Amino acid sequence: MPIEIILMILSHLNISSLVSFGSTSRANYIYHTLCLKRLHVAVFQKRLHTTIAFIEASSSVIEHSGRWDEDTEHQVSIVLPRNNRGKEVVGHKSPVRGSQWPVDMRRPNSETEEENPPPVNHTIRLQNDALVTLLARYGKGLNDLEFMAYDLDAKGAVALATHCKWKLRHLALRLEHPYIRDAMLPRGYWMQPAPSSTAWNALIGSGDYKKGMGLTGLESLALERAGITAWQLQMLVKKNPKLRELRLRTCKAIQPEFLNWLGGIEKDPQEGQSSTDSQDAPGLALQVLWLENSDEIFAERIDANNQVVGLEWMVGMKNLKSLSLRDCRRIEADLIEKANKEIWHIPEVFLPHPLGPSGGGEGTIEVDPAYM
Repeated sequence: MPIEIILMILSHLNISSLVSFGSTSRANYIYHTLCLKRLHVAVFQKRLHTTIAFIEASSSVIEHSGRWDEDTEHQVSIVLPRNNRGKEVVGHKSPVRGSQWPVDMRRPNSETEEENPPPVNHTIRLQNDALVTLLARYGKGLNDLEFMAYDLDAKGAVALATHCKWKLRHLALRLEHPYIRDAMLPRGYWMQPAPSSTAWNALIGSGDYKKGMGLTGLESLALERAGITAWQLQMLVKKNPKLRELRLRTCKAIQPEFLNWLGGIEKDPQEGQSSTDSQDAPGLALQVLWLENSDEIFAERIDANNQVVGLEWMVGMKNLKSLSLRDCRRIEADLIEKANKEIWHIPEVFLPHPLGPSGGGEGTIEVDPAYM
Protein backbone atom coordinates (compact mmCIF):
# COMPACT_ATOMS: atom_id res chain seq x y z
CA MET A 1 0.00 0.00 0.00
CA PRO A 2 1.44 3.46 -0.86
CA ILE A 3 2.70 5.42 2.12
CA GLU A 4 0.37 8.32 1.32
CA ILE A 5 -2.68 6.08 1.77
CA ILE A 6 -1.21 4.52 4.93
CA LEU A 7 -0.70 7.95 6.50
CA MET A 8 -4.20 9.01 5.48
CA ILE A 9 -5.73 5.97 7.16
CA LEU A 10 -3.63 6.34 10.30
CA SER A 11 -4.66 9.98 10.68
CA HIS A 12 -8.22 8.78 11.50
CA LEU A 13 -7.23 6.34 14.26
CA ASN A 14 -7.44 7.08 17.96
CA ILE A 15 -4.30 7.00 20.09
CA SER A 16 -4.66 3.45 21.39
CA SER A 17 -5.14 2.00 17.91
CA LEU A 18 -2.33 4.14 16.53
CA VAL A 19 0.12 2.99 19.21
CA SER A 20 -0.86 -0.64 18.66
CA PHE A 21 -0.17 -0.24 14.96
CA GLY A 22 3.22 1.32 15.66
CA SER A 23 4.33 -1.70 17.67
CA THR A 24 4.02 -4.11 14.74
CA SER A 25 7.23 -3.17 12.87
CA ARG A 26 9.99 -0.59 12.60
CA ALA A 27 8.45 1.04 9.54
CA ASN A 28 5.03 1.21 11.15
CA TYR A 29 6.61 2.69 14.27
CA ILE A 30 7.92 5.60 12.18
CA TYR A 31 4.58 6.00 10.43
CA HIS A 32 2.59 6.16 13.64
CA THR A 33 4.84 8.84 15.15
CA LEU A 34 4.21 11.06 12.12
CA CYS A 35 0.43 10.62 12.17
CA LEU A 36 -0.29 11.82 15.69
CA LYS A 37 -1.32 15.42 15.01
CA ARG A 38 -3.16 16.26 18.24
CA LEU A 39 -2.19 15.42 21.79
CA HIS A 40 -3.94 16.52 24.98
CA VAL A 41 -1.98 15.18 27.94
CA ALA A 42 -2.59 15.51 31.69
CA VAL A 43 0.03 14.33 34.20
CA PHE A 44 -1.03 14.25 37.85
CA GLN A 45 -0.83 12.30 41.08
CA LYS A 46 -4.16 10.49 40.73
CA ARG A 47 -6.44 9.33 37.95
CA LEU A 48 -9.16 11.51 39.44
CA HIS A 49 -6.95 14.59 39.02
CA THR A 50 -6.44 13.94 35.31
CA THR A 51 -10.19 13.48 34.86
CA ILE A 52 -10.91 16.75 36.65
CA ALA A 53 -8.34 18.57 34.51
CA PHE A 54 -9.92 17.36 31.26
CA ILE A 55 -13.44 18.20 32.49
CA GLU A 56 -12.31 21.66 33.54
CA ALA A 57 -10.73 22.32 30.14
CA SER A 58 -13.88 21.15 28.35
CA SER A 59 -16.08 23.23 30.65
CA SER A 60 -14.03 26.29 29.78
CA VAL A 61 -14.70 25.69 26.10
CA ILE A 62 -18.44 25.40 26.75
CA GLU A 63 -18.54 28.47 28.96
CA HIS A 64 -16.75 30.66 26.43
CA SER A 65 -17.92 29.30 23.08
CA GLY A 66 -21.10 27.42 23.98
CA ARG A 67 -19.96 24.16 22.33
CA TRP A 68 -18.75 20.84 23.67
CA ASP A 69 -15.24 19.71 22.74
CA GLU A 70 -15.61 16.08 21.68
CA ASP A 71 -11.93 15.55 20.89
CA THR A 72 -11.51 12.90 23.59
CA GLU A 73 -9.77 10.35 21.38
CA HIS A 74 -6.54 12.35 21.61
CA GLN A 75 -6.55 12.68 25.41
CA VAL A 76 -3.80 10.92 27.35
CA SER A 77 -3.94 10.56 31.15
CA ILE A 78 -0.65 9.86 32.90
CA VAL A 79 -0.73 8.97 36.61
CA LEU A 80 2.58 9.26 38.45
CA PRO A 81 3.68 6.08 40.26
CA ARG A 82 2.76 6.19 43.92
CA ASN A 83 6.32 5.56 45.10
CA ASN A 84 7.50 8.62 43.14
CA ARG A 85 5.08 11.06 44.71
CA GLY A 86 6.24 13.77 47.02
CA LYS A 87 4.34 14.42 50.21
CA GLU A 88 1.02 13.11 51.38
CA VAL A 89 -1.58 13.42 48.65
CA VAL A 90 -5.30 13.39 49.31
CA GLY A 91 -6.28 9.75 49.40
CA HIS A 92 -2.71 8.42 49.53
CA LYS A 93 0.17 8.52 51.98
CA SER A 94 3.66 8.62 50.55
CA PRO A 95 7.09 8.73 52.19
CA VAL A 96 8.12 12.17 53.30
CA ARG A 97 11.50 12.22 54.95
CA GLY A 98 14.69 10.35 55.66
CA SER A 99 16.10 7.38 53.77
CA GLN A 100 12.68 6.54 52.31
CA TRP A 101 13.27 9.08 49.52
CA PRO A 102 14.86 7.69 46.34
CA VAL A 103 18.47 8.74 45.87
CA ASP A 104 17.77 10.75 42.70
CA MET A 105 15.34 12.99 44.62
CA ARG A 106 17.98 14.38 46.95
CA ARG A 107 19.59 17.76 46.38
CA PRO A 108 23.26 17.53 45.37
CA ASN A 109 25.75 19.90 46.97
CA SER A 110 23.23 21.30 49.45
CA GLU A 111 24.45 21.94 52.99
CA THR A 112 22.06 24.58 54.31
CA GLU A 113 18.78 23.22 52.99
CA GLU A 114 17.05 20.01 53.86
CA GLU A 115 18.38 16.82 52.37
CA ASN A 116 15.14 16.17 50.51
CA PRO A 117 13.84 18.43 47.69
CA PRO A 118 10.45 20.13 48.00
CA PRO A 119 7.75 17.61 47.05
CA VAL A 120 6.09 20.06 44.65
CA ASN A 121 9.34 20.58 42.71
CA HIS A 122 9.84 16.86 42.46
CA THR A 123 6.31 16.36 41.14
CA ILE A 124 6.85 19.12 38.56
CA ARG A 125 10.04 17.39 37.43
CA LEU A 126 8.24 14.07 37.00
CA GLN A 127 5.42 15.74 35.08
CA ASN A 128 7.84 17.39 32.68
CA ASP A 129 9.82 14.16 32.28
CA ALA A 130 6.62 12.55 31.02
CA LEU A 131 6.14 15.43 28.56
CA VAL A 132 9.73 15.11 27.34
CA THR A 133 9.25 11.40 26.67
CA LEU A 134 6.10 12.02 24.63
CA LEU A 135 7.59 14.88 22.62
CA ALA A 136 10.73 12.89 21.83
CA ARG A 137 8.51 10.34 20.10
CA TYR A 138 5.64 12.39 18.66
CA GLY A 139 6.75 16.03 18.77
CA LYS A 140 7.85 16.36 15.15
CA GLY A 141 4.38 15.49 13.83
CA LEU A 142 2.23 17.47 16.30
CA ASN A 143 0.03 20.34 15.17
CA ASP A 144 -1.97 20.70 18.39
CA LEU A 145 -0.60 20.20 21.93
CA GLU A 146 -2.27 20.71 25.29
CA PHE A 147 -0.27 20.05 28.46
CA MET A 148 -1.85 20.05 31.92
CA ALA A 149 0.39 19.88 34.98
CA TYR A 150 1.62 21.97 37.92
CA ASP A 151 4.25 23.95 36.00
CA LEU A 152 6.62 23.93 33.02
CA ASP A 153 10.31 23.50 33.82
CA ALA A 154 13.47 23.85 31.73
CA LYS A 155 13.44 20.26 30.42
CA GLY A 156 9.85 20.52 29.24
CA ALA A 157 10.44 23.92 27.61
CA VAL A 158 13.55 22.68 25.79
CA ALA A 159 11.64 19.65 24.50
CA LEU A 160 8.93 21.96 23.15
CA ALA A 161 11.47 24.25 21.52
CA THR A 162 13.41 21.45 19.83
CA HIS A 163 10.85 18.78 18.88
CA CYS A 164 7.95 21.14 18.01
CA LYS A 165 9.95 24.01 16.58
CA TRP A 166 8.10 25.06 13.43
CA LYS A 167 5.23 22.61 12.84
CA LEU A 168 3.23 23.16 16.04
CA ARG A 169 0.23 25.40 15.35
CA HIS A 170 -1.79 25.32 18.58
CA LEU A 171 -0.25 25.23 22.06
CA ALA A 172 -2.09 25.26 25.40
CA LEU A 173 -0.20 25.09 28.69
CA ARG A 174 -2.81 24.78 31.43
CA LEU A 175 -1.11 25.10 34.79
CA GLU A 176 -4.11 26.31 36.81
CA HIS A 177 -6.34 23.62 38.32
CA PRO A 178 -8.36 25.09 41.19
CA TYR A 179 -10.55 22.01 41.54
CA ILE A 180 -7.63 19.69 42.22
CA ARG A 181 -6.99 19.30 45.94
CA ASP A 182 -3.46 18.25 46.82
CA ALA A 183 -2.13 18.33 50.38
CA MET A 184 1.40 19.15 49.20
CA LEU A 185 0.26 22.45 47.67
CA PRO A 186 0.07 25.59 49.82
CA ARG A 187 -3.17 27.52 50.10
CA GLY A 188 -3.70 29.85 47.17
CA TYR A 189 -1.29 27.92 44.92
CA TRP A 190 -3.65 28.07 41.95
CA MET A 191 -4.66 31.70 42.50
CA GLN A 192 -1.30 33.30 41.69
CA PRO A 193 0.97 33.00 38.63
CA ALA A 194 3.84 30.56 38.81
CA PRO A 195 7.27 32.04 39.70
CA SER A 196 9.24 33.66 36.91
CA SER A 197 11.68 31.31 35.25
CA THR A 198 14.38 31.38 32.61
CA ALA A 199 12.89 28.14 31.25
CA TRP A 200 10.57 30.23 29.09
CA ASN A 201 13.63 31.57 27.28
CA ALA A 202 13.90 28.20 25.56
CA LEU A 203 10.67 28.93 23.67
CA ILE A 204 12.22 32.08 22.19
CA GLY A 205 15.84 30.94 21.86
CA SER A 206 17.24 33.53 24.25
CA GLY A 207 19.64 33.59 27.18
CA ASP A 208 21.47 30.33 27.77
CA TYR A 209 19.55 28.62 24.98
CA LYS A 210 20.52 28.43 21.32
CA LYS A 211 19.29 31.24 19.13
CA GLY A 212 17.97 28.76 16.58
CA MET A 213 15.72 27.21 19.24
CA GLY A 214 12.12 28.18 19.76
CA LEU A 215 8.56 28.00 18.45
CA THR A 216 7.91 29.89 15.23
CA GLY A 217 4.69 28.57 13.65
CA LEU A 218 2.05 29.12 16.34
CA GLU A 219 -1.41 30.24 15.33
CA SER A 220 -2.98 30.03 18.79
CA LEU A 221 -1.44 30.16 22.26
CA ALA A 222 -3.20 29.55 25.59
CA LEU A 223 -1.37 30.00 28.90
CA GLU A 224 -2.90 29.47 32.34
CA ARG A 225 -1.03 30.33 35.55
CA ALA A 226 2.21 30.72 33.63
CA GLY A 227 5.28 32.44 35.05
CA ILE A 228 6.29 33.84 31.66
CA THR A 229 7.26 37.51 31.93
CA ALA A 230 6.02 40.37 29.78
CA TRP A 231 9.31 40.53 27.85
CA GLN A 232 9.42 36.76 27.29
CA LEU A 233 5.86 36.76 25.95
CA GLN A 234 6.61 39.77 23.78
CA MET A 235 9.51 37.92 22.17
CA LEU A 236 7.36 34.81 21.73
CA VAL A 237 4.65 36.81 19.94
CA LYS A 238 7.26 38.41 17.69
CA LYS A 239 8.67 35.01 16.71
CA ASN A 240 5.21 33.78 15.70
CA PRO A 241 3.84 36.20 13.07
CA LYS A 242 0.94 33.85 12.25
CA LEU A 243 -0.45 34.08 15.79
CA ARG A 244 -4.17 34.87 15.70
CA GLU A 245 -5.39 33.73 19.12
CA LEU A 246 -3.81 34.63 22.46
CA ARG A 247 -5.46 33.43 25.66
CA LEU A 248 -3.87 34.35 28.98
CA ARG A 249 -5.17 33.58 32.45
CA THR A 250 -3.40 34.22 35.78
CA CYS A 251 -0.15 35.02 33.97
CA LYS A 252 2.70 37.30 34.99
CA ALA A 253 2.88 38.62 31.43
CA ILE A 254 -0.46 40.44 31.74
CA GLN A 255 1.25 43.78 32.33
CA PRO A 256 0.66 47.28 30.91
CA GLU A 257 4.08 47.23 29.23
CA PHE A 258 3.22 44.12 27.22
CA LEU A 259 -0.27 45.34 26.30
CA ASN A 260 0.99 48.80 25.32
CA TRP A 261 3.51 47.14 23.01
CA LEU A 262 0.85 44.78 21.64
CA GLY A 263 -1.46 47.71 20.88
CA GLY A 264 1.30 49.76 19.27
CA ILE A 265 1.30 52.71 21.65
CA GLU A 266 4.78 51.85 22.97
CA LYS A 267 7.64 50.74 20.71
CA ASP A 268 10.26 48.17 21.54
CA PRO A 269 13.52 50.08 22.18
CA GLN A 270 15.50 47.16 20.78
CA GLU A 271 13.90 47.63 17.36
CA GLY A 272 15.69 50.91 16.80
CA GLN A 273 14.51 54.25 15.52
CA SER A 274 13.05 52.81 12.30
CA SER A 275 10.36 51.00 14.28
CA THR A 276 8.59 54.31 14.98
CA ASP A 277 7.59 54.49 11.31
CA SER A 278 5.55 51.29 11.52
CA GLN A 279 1.81 51.89 11.17
CA ASP A 280 0.62 48.48 12.31
CA ALA A 281 0.51 47.42 15.95
CA PRO A 282 2.11 44.04 16.74
CA GLY A 283 -1.30 42.77 17.82
CA LEU A 284 -3.19 43.99 14.77
CA ALA A 285 -3.60 40.47 13.36
CA LEU A 286 -5.01 39.04 16.60
CA GLN A 287 -8.61 37.91 16.39
CA VAL A 288 -8.93 36.45 19.91
CA LEU A 289 -7.45 38.07 23.01
CA TRP A 290 -8.27 36.81 26.49
CA LEU A 291 -6.78 38.52 29.55
CA GLU A 292 -8.28 36.86 32.61
CA ASN A 293 -7.76 36.95 36.38
CA SER A 294 -5.33 39.86 36.53
CA ASP A 295 -5.04 42.83 38.88
CA GLU A 296 -2.41 44.56 36.74
CA ILE A 297 -4.76 46.04 34.14
CA PHE A 298 -7.47 48.57 34.92
CA ALA A 299 -10.04 50.80 33.27
CA GLU A 300 -11.29 54.10 34.65
CA ARG A 301 -13.54 55.95 32.20
CA ILE A 302 -14.10 56.94 28.58
CA ASP A 303 -12.25 60.20 27.93
CA ALA A 304 -12.85 63.01 25.45
CA ASN A 305 -10.79 61.23 22.78
CA ASN A 306 -13.22 58.30 22.86
CA GLN A 307 -10.68 56.02 24.51
CA VAL A 308 -10.91 53.98 27.69
CA VAL A 309 -8.39 55.32 30.19
CA GLY A 310 -6.17 52.39 31.15
CA LEU A 311 -7.01 50.42 28.01
CA GLU A 312 -5.60 52.80 25.40
CA TRP A 313 -3.80 49.88 23.79
CA MET A 314 -7.15 48.67 22.46
CA VAL A 315 -6.81 51.27 19.69
CA GLY A 316 -4.38 48.99 17.85
CA MET A 317 -6.52 45.85 18.22
CA LYS A 318 -8.74 46.51 15.22
CA ASN A 319 -9.40 42.93 14.10
CA LEU A 320 -10.57 41.41 17.39
CA LYS A 321 -13.55 39.08 17.23
CA SER A 322 -13.35 37.88 20.83
CA LEU A 323 -12.18 39.71 23.97
CA SER A 324 -12.27 38.36 27.51
CA LEU A 325 -11.51 40.33 30.67
CA ARG A 326 -13.01 37.83 33.08
CA ASP A 327 -12.05 38.09 36.76
CA CYS A 328 -10.08 41.33 36.21
CA ARG A 329 -11.09 42.97 39.48
CA ARG A 330 -9.92 46.49 38.63
CA ILE A 331 -12.25 46.75 35.62
CA GLU A 332 -15.97 47.45 35.86
CA ALA A 333 -18.25 45.35 33.69
CA ASP A 334 -20.65 48.16 32.79
CA LEU A 335 -17.76 50.30 31.53
CA ILE A 336 -16.54 47.53 29.22
CA GLU A 337 -20.06 46.93 27.94
CA LYS A 338 -20.49 50.62 27.17
CA ALA A 339 -17.07 50.88 25.52
CA ASN A 340 -17.79 47.94 23.26
CA LYS A 341 -21.14 49.35 22.17
CA GLU A 342 -19.80 52.83 21.49
CA ILE A 343 -16.17 52.29 20.45
CA TRP A 344 -14.85 48.76 19.86
CA HIS A 345 -17.82 46.88 18.36
CA ILE A 346 -16.27 43.46 19.08
CA PRO A 347 -18.70 40.60 18.30
CA GLU A 348 -17.88 38.58 21.45
CA VAL A 349 -16.90 40.17 24.78
CA PHE A 350 -16.69 38.41 28.13
CA LEU A 351 -17.11 40.92 30.95
CA PRO A 352 -15.04 40.95 34.17
CA HIS A 353 -18.13 39.78 36.04
CA PRO A 354 -21.80 39.27 35.15
CA LEU A 355 -24.00 42.33 35.09
CA GLY A 356 -26.80 42.41 37.63
CA PRO A 357 -30.49 42.66 36.76
CA SER A 358 -30.28 46.46 36.87
CA GLY A 359 -27.52 46.49 34.23
CA GLY A 360 -24.64 47.44 36.49
CA GLY A 361 -22.72 45.41 39.02
CA GLU A 362 -23.70 42.12 40.53
CA GLY A 363 -27.27 41.52 41.57
CA THR A 364 -28.36 41.13 45.16
CA ILE A 365 -28.46 37.68 46.71
CA GLU A 366 -31.56 36.77 48.64
CA VAL A 367 -31.00 34.73 51.78
CA ASP A 368 -33.65 32.80 53.66
CA PRO A 369 -33.85 34.29 57.19
CA ALA A 370 -34.20 30.74 58.59
CA TYR A 371 -30.53 30.12 57.70
CA MET A 372 -29.24 33.31 59.37
